[in-house]
This record gives sequence, C-alpha cells and structure tokens, in this order.
Amino acid sequence: MNQQSQRGLTTISLILIIALGGMILLTFFRVLPMYLDYFQIKSVMESVAGDAAIDPRSKKEIWEALNKRLYVNSIRYMKKENFSFTRKDDVTTINLDYEVRKPYVAELFIGANFVYSVEMKQK
Repeated sequence: MNQQSQRGLTTISLILIIALGGMILLTFFRVLPMYLDYFQIKSVMESVAGDAAIDPRSKKEIWEALNKRLYVNSIRYMKKENFSFTRKDDVTTINLDYEVRKPYVAELFIGANFVYSVEMKQK
C-alpha cells in the first residue's frame, strides 16, 4: 500500500467521532440544569442562614423563608421533605438531601443526588 491511500479518516470513523461528540453534548445539556438548580438552592440556603430577621429556633419560619426564596428563583419542585432541621445548643442546621433524575436516551436516565447543609446561629 502506498502512503497516499492511508491518509485521513474513513467515513465510519468520522461518523463515530460525530456520534461521540453528540453524546457528550447531550450529556452536558442534561446535567447542566441539575447543577444550576443545585447552586441556586445552595445560595438560597446560605441567604436564609445569614438573614438576622429569621428566628433560627422556628422551623416553620425557616421553611417559609426558604420556600419564598425558592419560588422567586423558579425552583418549585423542592418539597419540605427535602429539608431537615436539627438544633444543637444555639445552632440550627438546615440539611438538604434530594435526588434528580432526568431522561437521557430511550429508557436510560441521568441522576444525581445532592446533599448540603448550612448552619444558622442564634444572634
């Protein structure tokens, strides 16, 4: 065989590279919204923890503040069950634990489990 006939990609290898690139791009667009929502929820939790007007002893008041801020950020799927509140001494800890599943291809899905906690100190 001469050097001229062995240069470049074959059609099949080019199709495989394009398909692989497409799968990577599809994965990126399925995962990115999950993480953007997670970072918004973290920001809301930190905002509530830093708000001096919220009584850290009142779970109801903390949940109402969280819920209002989540609603403003268009995160309406979060439920009270995803949050837990623990109190020790003068520190209230807001814990978040939730799972997201998004369809991927055919019967497959992409999922992520997010866990985060933030502390509120009585002022």
